[in-house]
Amino acid sequence: MIIAKFGGTSVSTKDRIQTICDIIRSEQKRKPVVVVSAIRGVTDLLLSLHSASREEQKNILSTIEQIHSDLIRSYWQNPPLDFSWYMKRCIREITALLGRKRYSAALQDRIVSYGEIMSSFIISKALSFAGIPAQQVVATKLIVTDNNFGSAEFLPKETRQKTKKTLIPFIEKGIVPVVTGFIGSSISGKVTTLGRGGSDYSAAILGYALRADEIQIWTDVDGILTSDPRVVENTEVLSIVSYREASELAAFGAKVLHPRTIRPAISAGIPVRVLNTLRPTAKGTRIEEKSVKQRHIAAIAAKRKITLVNLYSTDMLLSKGFLARVFSIFAKHNISVDLVSVSEVSVSVSLDNDEDLQKVVTELKEFTQVTVSQSFGMVSLIGEGIVGIQNIMKNIFSVLDRLNIMVKMISLGATDINISLVLASSQVDEAVAVLHKEMILKKGKTK
Repeated sequence: MIIAKFGGTSVSTKDRIQTICDIIRSEQKRKPVVVVSAIRGVTDLLLSLHSASREEQKNILSTIEQIHSDLIRSYWQNPPLDFSWYMKRCIREITALLGRKRYSAALQDRIVSYGEIMSSFIISKALSFAGIPAQQVVATKLIVTDNNFGSAEFLPKETRQKTKKTLIPFIEKGIVPVVTGFIGSSISGKVTTLGRGGSDYSAAILGYALRADEIQIWTDVDGILTSDPRVVENTEVLSIVSYREASELAAFGAKVLHPRTIRPAISAGIPVRVLNTLRPTAKGTRIEEKSVKQRHIAAIAAKRKITLVNLYSTDMLLSKGFLARVFSIFAKHNISVDLVSVSEVSVSVSLDNDEDLQKVVTELKEFTQVTVSQSFGMVSLIGEGIVGIQNIMKNIFSVLDRLNIMVKMISLGATDINISLVLASSQVDEAVAVLHKEMILKKGKTK
């Protein structure tokens, strides 16, 4: 059994839907389960509804309906009437939800879920039209989560039970389930979402629950690259990446995978492949337990905008529990810390999410001096055993010094797989390009 996830760009045109049908036809013997994202751009439109005026909401909903109707008409010359009826019903249901007096995170999750509901309907019908028995399945029947609306975490036991009960009968009959990515439901039955890019995570969760042989992430690039091709020339596709390398790349800025995707796969020991719907014959990248030992550095990832929080207090000196107090405040406000640098009387942390940061700063100022800067970015060099490479730090700083790029903060991953540098946002792209050239291309070909 395989799980095949198709992203927003992969479900957005007639030709790409035809490619999906061709891929699934070629994989029918492996009992595929399909997971789909919303059509590209639709999730953003749905998210914009809550802050729009009534008139703007009507226009946004009209645009959403038009996007889906145009795609249906491009694929079917004479689409059945129930296709149009289904889309109009979804729009009516969203309109009814918007009419509620109180807007909440739970309500937003319900509204946003319709992107995947509509796209999964289209893909299931396309597969059936192509002679491949298929059935739309809304993931609220499968994936059970906590109540963290907007970024829910799945509950393994409950999810495994519901997924097997619902999907196995379809699979045994040769019917391809087409599952909505990105969404689930709480134990009480409320619709939840798994965070932006969460369809990757949905695929991994279903792979874990069904003990699949492989999880395929179909996207619009040939696999995991050594860096961002929009910034770096001569990037290369990595044929094999370890679970740990893939997790670090996702967490530190690579856009190919959702940061949480790998966790269920690691837990179940399932290999993940990243493939390109625009070039289905390309080999892609295989993510598994082992890495390529001969490789110098796997890849370089970047975040162009992070928040740096610096704390200074002489009370830190020889004190106990200071850091615990600091991090408990971040945790209380649901802000995760990426990097940490500590000296005897100061702490620096980098953040991806600075929502509610002012509340954190207010509490921290009760016992320490705090400064906040939002003019920094982060560059991360990633590879198994990277910290142990001879002269690695000397070589990194030598490369950056030639371009007068100053490093504000450095963090070495405790797992010996990541070296991250904080520097001015304006210098991130330049640093990535030169480090890729000197540390990857000149040090040896990737594999």
